[in-house]
Order: sequence, then C-alpha cells, then structure tokens
Amino acid sequence: MIRSRFTLLSLLLSVLASPCLRAGEDAHTGPFAGAQPVPADYAAGFNSITEAESEQILKTLVEGEMKGRGTGQEGYLKAAKWFASQLEANGFQPAGDNGTWFQYVPFIRMNTVPDKCQFCVDSTVCVKGDQLGITTWSGAFDMAVPVTFAILGETKPEIAEGACAGRLLVVQGRGRVVPEDAWILKAKPACVLIVQEDSRVRNEAVNQSEQTPSAYPAAMVIRTAANALAAACGQPAEFFAGGEIKESKLVQADKTVDSHLVVEREAVDMPNVVGWYPGSDKAVANQHVIVGAHLDHLGVQRGELFPGADDNGSGSSAILQVAKAIHANPVKPRRSVLLMAFCAEERGLLGSKYYVQHPLKPLSDVVCMLNIDMIGRDEEAAGEPAENNRNTIHLVGSKDHSSKMHALVEDANKHVGFVFEYDEEDRVDGRSDHASFSNQGIPVAFLFGGFNPYYHQTTDTMKGINFSKIANAARLYYLALMSAAEHGPLEKDLVKK
Repeated sequence: MIRSRFTLLSLLLSVLASPCLRAGEDAHTGPFAGAQPVPADYAAGFNSITEAESEQILKTLVEGEMKGRGTGQEGYLKAAKWFASQLEANGFQPAGDNGTWFQYVPFIRMNTVPDKCQFCVDSTVCVKGDQLGITTWSGAFDMAVPVTFAILGETKPEIAEGACAGRLLVVQGRGRVVPEDAWILKAKPACVLIVQEDSRVRNEAVNQSEQTPSAYPAAMVIRTAANALAAACGQPAEFFAGGEIKESKLVQADKTVDSHLVVEREAVDMPNVVGWYPGSDKAVANQHVIVGAHLDHLGVQRGELFPGADDNGSGSSAILQVAKAIHANPVKPRRSVLLMAFCAEERGLLGSKYYVQHPLKPLSDVVCMLNIDMIGRDEEAAGEPAENNRNTIHLVGSKDHSSKMHALVEDANKHVGFVFEYDEEDRVDGRSDHASFSNQGIPVAFLFGGFNPYYHQTTDTMKGINFSKIANAARLYYLALMSAAEHGPLEKDLVKK
C-alpha cells in the first residue's frame, strides 16, 4: 500500500486521468503492488476479472428492483433469479431442486401490519405502525389498557407477581431483552413493547423453524417512539436513554393507552441459488470446490431500505466474477465447482445450515469451501481510518483449521498482493456461511474486509465502495479454487486455540 500527500498538481492530474472517479472510490486497478505474474494456464480467467465489472454487478444488486434483498421479500426473489441467469450465462448448470437453479429452504415469515398498528394516548398517536417490529408473537391485540414504564439496569427493580396484569409494559434493558425474560414473565403484562435502537427493530423476518411464541402479545419499538409514549403519559421526554443502561426505573402511569398490534405469520420457501461447473477430469469430477457468499441482506424494514452494498452485495459480486473467470479460461478446473448464493445468512446462517443438512452433492466429496462476506469497504474504526486498509483483508478460518488450505490461499495471494490480517478470528469465525461447512469437518477459508460504520445501516450504499478490493478478492479465490480443484481433498488438521 502506498500513501502520499497529493499536491494540487498531482490531484488535478489524478482527476483528469480518472474522470469517473467518485469520492471514496479507489482508482487502483489490477493486483496490488508486489504481486507476481499469474501462471499462463490461468491468465485468461484471471484477467477477465475487472474493477469496472465489480462496479456494474454491484450496482445491479444494490440500485435496481432488488431492494436490499431481504429473505422473505420480493426483492430477494428477484435477486436470486437474476443471479441464476448470470450463472447460466457463464456456463454453469442448474444444481438445485428438480433440475432448477434453486434449493428451496422452508421458513416461517412474520411481519407487522403497519396500517393496523398504533398506540394512542388521548386520541394522539404516539407509536406508529412503522415504528414497531416483530418478536416471537403473532396475532392481534386491541385493547385500552393502563401503562407501566420500566428500565432494567444493572440491578433489576423489584416486581411483584402479576404487577403488570392487565397493563401495557414498555420496557428497556441492558443488552438484548426478550419477552421470555424472567422479570417480564413475573410481571404478567397484557402486552409488552421492548425498547430498542432503530437498527435492531425489524418489522419483517424469517426463521427456519417454528419459535415458541411469547405468552402474551409482544413487539419491538424504536426508542424515539417509546419516549413519545412516555412523554404523553407525563414522564420525561427522554425517559428511555441511549447508551449503556445502569440505573433501573419503574413507573406505574395513570394514563390509558389505546393499543392496536397486528403481527402476521405464514409459511414461505426461499431459495439458495446453486450452480455446478463440471470438472474436466471425469475420474474425479464428483469431487468439488464450493465457492459461496450470502445474497441476502436486511431488505426493507419499517419503510427504510437497507441496500447492503458491502454486506453482502460485494461478496455476491465477487463470486459472479469467479464464475465468469472459470468459463472464460481455456484451462478448466480439474475437479468440479459448486457455486452457491445463500439466503438468510442475516437470520443466523440459515441457508447454508440447511444446505449441509440437505446437501445436493455428497459432503464427503467437498474439497474445501471458499466464503466471501463484506469485502467492499475498507475496515474503519476509531483510530483506524479506512485509507489505512486499502489493500488489507482478513483471512479467517484457514489458519486455525487446515494447514494445506491456508498454504494454498497464501500461495494464490502471491499473484494478488493482499496484506492478510488475523485479528478478527474469534469475533467473526462463526458468523458467516463458511461456519456451516467447517462444523461438518470441511476445510474453509473466509475473506472478510472488516467492520465499518456502515455495517447494517441504511448508509451501506455504493458510495465509498472499494471496487479494487472486490475484484482482487475474486482474483484470489479464482486462483485458490483452480489450485484446490487440481490438488484434490484437503483436510482439517489444526485445532483452533
């Protein structure tokens, strides 16, 4: 990585040389400084991967009709169909259910009905329908009830058995609060609203299995709306504060809240996208390398779009370029390639977990699994600006589980030039789809760009994406899969410390 201070002249020359460059984007193209030439057998495929195509693919995923690709939403289905069409254009064969491109995963979908939900005091709407989110409860609640406001701090306040019977309980706690919290169960409310920050309140989501519903009507509510309700009932306007919660509060208000809550539940099937590229050596073509990324993001929540450019439009863009490189290169992989775009990673790796429980190809034939998630932005945190990480990336999993897998990726990186980092292993090793395969004893590698302020925010747009990082991640995995397809079975021979 080269960092320098631009003079006015050099800045002008840079702008003239790159008239389409936007703020936050990287002018660098091709492998990073110091990379070695690519072996001739793989050069055509490697060179087919470009920063410009990284941008074009990502733009399709982020700015079109796919609307954040939320599992269970129409936008995700559109993304899955488009992704399958791209695999077909690059010579892949459908490997899903009944000869299709899709492996359908059964889900239970729950969503609030915003136009039927509101909480009012003296005919004033304090909590609107689009300010509420789901828990584990579904059904309808319509009742005028008195209200209790509670904050559960370091030491929870004393509560008598049934103290909130026949009442609405609006409660905020330290960390994650669920309707099944022992304190709430003891209070026995008629209905409960759990106060959370905006990003944690989803009005729609899917789960792979039926969850035990709460014993009473329950929903999430954003903090600003909860404070509006508290203020209408004579409490301070900032009754529910942000940040770390220490002190507990318990107020039995005199006001009655006209409460209307409707949450719907239905069974739906959502697809993993699955494509197969047959290996050139028929004797070992049953063995295969899996390349994957999750296609889903948060979609539209409470009327707001979460575009998911980095998470994980970037990884989805990269593996599509890997598919193109395979098809463009005259020398084909000796063993087969199974390329997968997973659904419902954001709901707990549910798409990849379903695949390993219902594999379409024998897991015993898997050489390794290469996963990509969030490689479009440079890692950014307090004291670590993004410009310090233009060519860095986290390599997760291989160093802890398989010496041969790790050596294979490191060798491929000689032709790309990433600076690998290893300080996120404990934090993220189990948080993306490679974990579903690693848990089955399959060697894995996971490329991860690092966390940034746009993570799970509505601001995760095209602005500021590092297309060089996307393209180079694709180049790296193209070389890694070609090497793995030539090498054959690897093994997990390391124990994570």
